[in-house]
Amino acid sequence: MRILILFMVVSLSVFLIQCKDNATNPEKGKDNPPQITKVSVPDSIQIPAAGTFNKSLVKAWVSDPEGLGDIRYVYFYSKKPDGSLAHKGEPFLMTDNGKPFNIQYPWEEAGDEKAGDGIYSLTIIIDNSNQTGRYYFTFYAQDMEDSLSAAITDSIEVYE
Repeated sequence: MRILILFMVVSLSVFLIQCKDNATNPEKGKDNPPQITKVSVPDSIQIPAAGTFNKSLVKAWVSDPEGLGDIRYVYFYSKKPDGSLAHKGEPFLMTDNGKPFNIQYPWEEAGDEKAGDGIYSLTIIIDNSNQTGRYYFTFYAQDMEDSLSAAITDSIEVYE
């Protein structure tokens, strides 16, 4: 069990380093980058009563000249209404695995509707600790050669 946890921590650390390096160095791997053709973010979501949560599915349609098998990661950063980054500044990793949402495993079972279709998904969760106001999501796709897509930004209004 400790080996599995260590492997997961090391894997996540490598992913986070690669994402930060590529997001700050957009010239890296520019020859044949993946593309995000569309994103879907709800216009708004309400803060629920204490002890409960509201959820909504966020999607990104992704393609790559070498095919979907060349996509390594699809992710977004979330900027909160106060200007700080959500999730301690780490990216939110999206999935294309066809697994329905499961609150017990929200990063793996993230609410994706169909595996391998190039539509990457993540269910966002809002509770009464969230700030009200506009959150901005900036999406990226990265392929196996570390080519990075152009960023696409969308937003959601969180209200009481």
